[in-house]
Amino acid sequence: MNDFSIKISEYIEEHREEYKKMFYKLLSCQTINPPGDEEEMAKLLLSYLEAQGAETELQYMQPGRPNAIARLYFGTGGKKILLNAHMDVVPPGEEKNWNTKPFEPVDIEGKIYARGSSDDKGGLMSMLIACLALKDLQPEMNGIIELCGVMGEETGGMGTTYWVEQGGKADAAIVGEPSKMELVIAHRGAYRPIFGFRGRTAHSSEPDFGENAIYAASKFCIRVSELNEAYKQSAHPLTGSPTIAATVFHGGVKNNVIPDYAEVSIDRRLSPGETFADAEKELLNVLQDMQAKGEIGNWELARYLNNKGAALVSEKDCLVTIMQDVLRDYELDDTLQGMRATTDMYLLQDAGIPTVIFGPGDMALAHCPNEYIVFQEVLDAAKIYAEFAVRYLSQKN
Repeated sequence: MNDFSIKISEYIEEHREEYKKMFYKLLSCQTINPPGDEEEMAKLLLSYLEAQGAETELQYMQPGRPNAIARLYFGTGGKKILLNAHMDVVPPGEEKNWNTKPFEPVDIEGKIYARGSSDDKGGLMSMLIACLALKDLQPEMNGIIELCGVMGEETGGMGTTYWVEQGGKADAAIVGEPSKMELVIAHRGAYRPIFGFRGRTAHSSEPDFGENAIYAASKFCIRVSELNEAYKQSAHPLTGSPTIAATVFHGGVKNNVIPDYAEVSIDRRLSPGETFADAEKELLNVLQDMQAKGEIGNWELARYLNNKGAALVSEKDCLVTIMQDVLRDYELDDTLQGMRATTDMYLLQDAGIPTVIFGPGDMALAHCPNEYIVFQEVLDAAKIYAEFAVRYLSQKN
């Protein structure tokens, strides 16, 4: 580690208690999605950076639901880094399943328990700390750091999508999802169609007079299960094998009526390199084959639910290589990883912004009762973000 790295680390550790109080305030904001309610937290987040002279913006996608954006300028010219993490959290579920109150953070042996502590307010707090430290220390570098606390990630990446649509640009981006302090350069996507199956109604006392749509839908579900077994024969080196599952089944209107319509929701996880079109063509071929063989009757692709793309950034991109250098200097594992879940990374990659995922916390704790994050990880991730920014923005163009 160089002298400035040591200075960053010492500065962050000296402000530990101040940062913990800030973190508690962010965790206390009930940004449950749905409905979201991110405005209070967005204003609080930006207030810390406004006090340091950062340029700030509340970017409203909907009334009461903004992205919280802060820009920090260093030197003249240079590149731009985007630090992206989301403010919204999933519902905490029944409070009886928690050992603590989900929106009253508690420190138990260095672990901060609260809804959103790991997913994703821990990563957002680390990014905030990095920005505050760099704003105060003013390293010699040229460029812009844009911190974007986004709304609506838990319901389809709404905030990041809007940021891109409003002309958001950067030369490199880090998504602060919980990665256990590992460097993630790929994640799977999700293709989520809903198929409808048509039959003919009849009285249940004479089932042969009808055509049972539930039976047709069930036969398709069995084929989906067989596809999932076949996928296990191929695997992406970073994200493993693709998967497919039938996840929601609706059919029937009354106990004594043969159903004439049934729906099946499918969740098909895509490996990097696979597209929605690839996955859709495969399923349509399956359905057309089943229909040709008389296994099912009429069917339709009814609609989609929240499709998300897969993502992969080149391991040779300077974003990746500089992050690896920083991790090695901090004696952390620099092995490149893949994530089987889906994040906003693909939205930034699709917009032409090289992006990685790196953050404190463990995705296995996300959406669970008694969610927690190790506070030291929050501080350590902040050091990594700050050090990366200095090295990236100190490059000669």
